[in-house]
Amino acid sequence: MTGSGPVVHAARIPRGTCKLFGAIKALSTIKKSVVLVHGPKGCVYHINYILGMRGDRPSEIYTTGLDEHDVIFGAEQKLKDAIEELDRTLQPELIFVLSCCTSSIIGEDVGSAVRDTATKSRAIAISAGGFEGDFHTGYSETLCQIAGQLVRKEERMIPRSVNLIGMLRAGPDLAELKRVLALAGVTVNAVLTADATRDELERLGAAALNIVVCEPSGKEAAQLLRKLCGTPYIIGEIPIGHQSTIRFLERVTENLGIPAPASLPCAPDTAPDAASLKDRRIAIVSDPTRAVSVTRFLTEYGVVPRLVMVDFDSSVKEKIGDLVRPPCEILIEPEQELIVQKLKEHKIDLLLGGMLEHPVAKALSIEHIDIMHGSERTAGFAGAENMVRLCCRKEQRRAGPGHE
Repeated sequence: MTGSGPVVHAARIPRGTCKLFGAIKALSTIKKSVVLVHGPKGCVYHINYILGMRGDRPSEIYTTGLDEHDVIFGAEQKLKDAIEELDRTLQPELIFVLSCCTSSIIGEDVGSAVRDTATKSRAIAISAGGFEGDFHTGYSETLCQIAGQLVRKEERMIPRSVNLIGMLRAGPDLAELKRVLALAGVTVNAVLTADATRDELERLGAAALNIVVCEPSGKEAAQLLRKLCGTPYIIGEIPIGHQSTIRFLERVTENLGIPAPASLPCAPDTAPDAASLKDRRIAIVSDPTRAVSVTRFLTEYGVVPRLVMVDFDSSVKEKIGDLVRPPCEILIEPEQELIVQKLKEHKIDLLLGGMLEHPVAKALSIEHIDIMHGSERTAGFAGAENMVRLCCRKEQRRAGPGHE
């Protein structure tokens, strides 16, 4: 286009996905639950595939498999039959029934089908049409739907208890956060949503404090829980690094009105290894929450990344900028071509990112660490030690661009 405005590309390589993915990701590790998508089989197949590659443990995700006939004549009865079949054969505690682009466009009323179908399981309709928003909208709205429909009014608050809001990643990081909080005598009442049970989701209102560990995913749900239950909340970060974990604990205990733990694990002697990081040309490609946390982790060891690229949310640029100094460059929602260009310009030799960055790193002979993988331990005291080990592992490193 002409003029001084931004360039609008007719063809793009997408760096994000749709609302349906966000909704399924948010629901995918809830225990004894089933996800049913009212749409074509391809949507569910590809999301199942991606979640599996990312190390997540998907729950049972089904589809009604809409075809051409359904698109023309409608498929409400097909959806009702699918809900009844899953309820009868699997006997889950929860059935989440999701719309998608196709069912939304043809006007299928998923909510009506859920209301008109008798089930022993609790069935919840969630609007997840891809054109309605992107994946982080899917995260946020799904968490609000769960909180709004499942939370029950509690007669008493459990002292020294917290909910982790916006925690979608089960596995080592969730286990470590629970362990770290226990050092201060704080128990996790419920997680919205990783590895949660129906009972835990229903008792969200019993916690003394809500900790939003991912602001884009969890802030609106925390605001809703404050309105419904009166529970205060704080916006936290995923604590990555020893000092960040101590600050996380201090903030939680302060807001609970309890003393901080008198004794905490000493920082591991990783200084010799971490010193080698200062010679690396590091790039971070991540969601906003982890971009801030990983940048803070590196600065804890006196390391400044050369490049930080964030998937969305321009508000984090100032926050990251306060942590680093030039020559670090911060980019928000960069196009794929610009990412490749900047990796070359900065002669990056270590890329901390996710699965999507692996092919680019391989093509440019850049060492790549997938910090987004569900099996990777990054949070808390144990995560700090693991992150240093990952970044400083003793192996033959391939030269980055410009270092051949």
